[in-house]
Amino acid sequence: MHDRLPPPNAIAPNLDRVLFETDGSMLGRVIGSDALFIACAVLLFIAVIALVATRMARQEARFSAQLAGLRGQRMDQLIRTVSLAEDIAGLGIWQYDPATGSQQWSNGLRRIFDVPEDEPFLEGDAETLLLANDIDLVGAIKERLAEVGPYDLRFDMMGLDGRARSLAVEACNLRDDEGKTTRVIGVVRDVTDQIARVRQLEFSRAVAQREARRAQELAQTDPLTGLANRRSLMGQLDEMILKARRISKPLVLIVFDIDHFKTVNDTYGHLAGDKVLQTIARIAKDQAREADIMARVGGEEFVWVVPGADESSARVMSERLRHAIANDSATETVPSVTISAGLAELTQGDTSLSLFARADSALYAAKGAGRNQVRMAA
Repeated sequence: MHDRLPPPNAIAPNLDRVLFETDGSMLGRVIGSDALFIACAVLLFIAVIALVATRMARQEARFSAQLAGLRGQRMDQLIRTVSLAEDIAGLGIWQYDPATGSQQWSNGLRRIFDVPEDEPFLEGDAETLLLANDIDLVGAIKERLAEVGPYDLRFDMMGLDGRARSLAVEACNLRDDEGKTTRVIGVVRDVTDQIARVRQLEFSRAVAQREARRAQELAQTDPLTGLANRRSLMGQLDEMILKARRISKPLVLIVFDIDHFKTVNDTYGHLAGDKVLQTIARIAKDQAREADIMARVGGEEFVWVVPGADESSARVMSERLRHAIANDSATETVPSVTISAGLAELTQGDTSLSLFARADSALYAAKGAGRNQVRMAA
């Protein structure tokens, strides 16, 4: 066995030669000389691919890290922008998950409810705050989960400072592909001051309108008696004349004044005389119909317009007025007074001025005949 070992100084056999001799062909030489080269080439190719893949992975990791950092910066910027917008606009963002019942409150919403930003906001605090202020926001939202577009809600609350406040909520339901509401987002605003301004504006407008009506009434009303004044009378008389002619109905104008009224003022004073005028106006309004016009046109002179009445019926009405004043015009300091009256029925050629003039002439005829009587125009 030891005799077969080559001596130490023996030359190693040539591998090519051995293979050649063993195989006995050119194939053995090819395999012997190229196999190692091919194996090394394959290993080198694999190493290059691995190196390229590693570099690409590193580049992708760096890019992902940069992208994540950029997104983080943008998210921080967006959060700061939203927070700044909440501060400027005085609003808050409220989010609600119908599936879990969880709520998310922005810092702006916490400020609306007087919750300090650095105070921990634990589970259940949202529900407690809403219930403490008698605000069933979740219940109102649940009733409108099927809403497609934005919708508005209003709530009144009592702040921690004891001040009544009003909140406006503009909400929107976010849906999944199946149309199910997965989240509700609401923008909450404290509209207390806005409502107060609107109410003040409405109050100011109502006061202005009332003052305007009052000014118009004063412009058309005799301030002492509350009857229409001469300006109002003449404007309405023109309209009534046109209407009477359009519907072919009669119209009578009665002019009357207080007999010896100057003596009343001279004897009892102007304050007593004003009281007499007010009493006459009250009696005259009681005698007039709803469609009639009763006016004081100056001093102790009054006008009564009677649409739909002819001279005969108007005379009866005038006599009834004359008797009522004679019997009921006494005041605390002044005895009863009497009136004289003249009446004129509208004719085809009359205007408001001519009709008034004819009735006034009849009044003077009544005075000339001894007063306390009624005369008709010619």
